[in-house]
Amino acid sequence: MKKSESVLVVYSGWLGDLMWIIPTIRALGSVYESVSLVVSKIQAPLARVLENGVVDVLYVDDSSNRLATARQVRQAARARGTKTFIDLKGRGKTGLYIPWGRGQTVLIPHRSDAREYAFARLLHPAASCLPPRSTGHMVDAYLSGLGGLGIEDVPVSFDLPFDEATVEVGEAIVAREGLRERKSIALNIGSAQFSKIWPAENYKRLAGILENDLDCKAVIMGARDFYPNGNYDMHTSQEVFNAASFTNLVEETSLPVDAYLLSSGAFSLVVGNDSFAGHMAGSASEVAEGMDGAVKADNGRWYKANPTLSLFGPTNPLYCRPYDPTDTFNTVIMPETYPDICVYDHTSHICPHYGDRYCVDRAHCMAELKVDQVVTAIEKAL
Repeated sequence: MKKSESVLVVYSGWLGDLMWIIPTIRALGSVYESVSLVVSKIQAPLARVLENGVVDVLYVDDSSNRLATARQVRQAARARGTKTFIDLKGRGKTGLYIPWGRGQTVLIPHRSDAREYAFARLLHPAASCLPPRSTGHMVDAYLSGLGGLGIEDVPVSFDLPFDEATVEVGEAIVAREGLRERKSIALNIGSAQFSKIWPAENYKRLAGILENDLDCKAVIMGARDFYPNGNYDMHTSQEVFNAASFTNLVEETSLPVDAYLLSSGAFSLVVGNDSFAGHMAGSASEVAEGMDGAVKADNGRWYKANPTLSLFGPTNPLYCRPYDPTDTFNTVIMPETYPDICVYDHTSHICPHYGDRYCVDRAHCMAELKVDQVVTAIEKAL
C-alpha cells in the first residue's frame, strides 16, 4: 500500500544524467502517493515525458529564475504537506528548493559525492546524508540511497510513458524509412561535452562503410536544438551529412521522438558517444523471466535492452555506460592509445578539459578511437 504522502526530488544536471534516476523515481512512485521532481532546463524536454503518470509535478531549475521558482516549489510542498525531500545531485544552490521546517526528512548526497556539500549543509544543517556512492553503476548508487526510506530490492525500469502523438510520429518515421525492414544503425553524433564527441568525419566514414560494405542503413541522429554544445549536432548535420545520401533525422525529430525511436527497437544497433542517446537505447530494464530477447544476469534477474555500442574516451564507463547488469546488450569501445598531450587521469578518471572547448579541433583522446575498431565491433554485434 502506498504512503499517503508526497516526496520531492531535486536533480538538476545534464540530460544523460536524468536517465540514471528514472528507476529511482519509479521506485519512489511505487511507495509515495505523489512524486514531485525538480530538473534542469537541459533535462526538461525528457522529464516532461515523465509527467504522463510517473511524475505528478515537474519544476524546471533555470538559473535566470531560480529564486522565484524555488519559492514556488517550497510553497507548493508545504501546501501538499510534503515531509520527505531528496537532493540526489548535490548542488548546493538547488537546496533552495527544499523548504525549512521541523519534522522533515531531508536527504543530501554524501560529502564525497556532493559538488557543493558545504553550501548544501549550510542550507539544511539537519539533513541526513545518503550513503556514499559505490564504485558500481550510477543507477545502483542512486537506488541504494533509498534504503534509508525503507525502499529496497526494487525492480529497475527505464520505460518511458510516451504519449500517442510521439508514438505516432516515431512510427511514421519507422515506416517511411523502413527501419525495421533491414539492418538499420543509428549514429548519434553529439554530446553535451566536446571532449566526449567522436570526430564527425569518423562518423561520416563509418556511415559509408555501413551503407556500402555491410548492407546497413545508416541513420544520423542528434539534437535539433541543444545550447550547451552550441547546437553542435545541427551544425554538423548541415555541414557534414546533408550533402550525403545517408538518412539524416537531426533536423526533423524532437527529443521525445528521438527517445522513442532509440528505445522502441527501431534500430538493429545504436552507436554513439557517452550521452543521453546511448543511455536511452542501451539501458536494460527488468522483465519477466524468459521474455523473448531477455538475458539473465548474475543476480538472478532478467533484463532486456537494445543492442548498443558506446564510444568512450575521457569518462569512466564503469559507472556511466548504459546500465546493463548482463553485460551483453552494451559494448564499450575506448581508444587503444591516448595522445601524449592528453591529460586524462586513468586512475581517478578525471579530465580537466571535460566540459570545455579545449578538445575542439585539437588532438584528443576521442580522435584516437579508430573507425576500424568501431567497424569490427559492429560486425560482431550484428
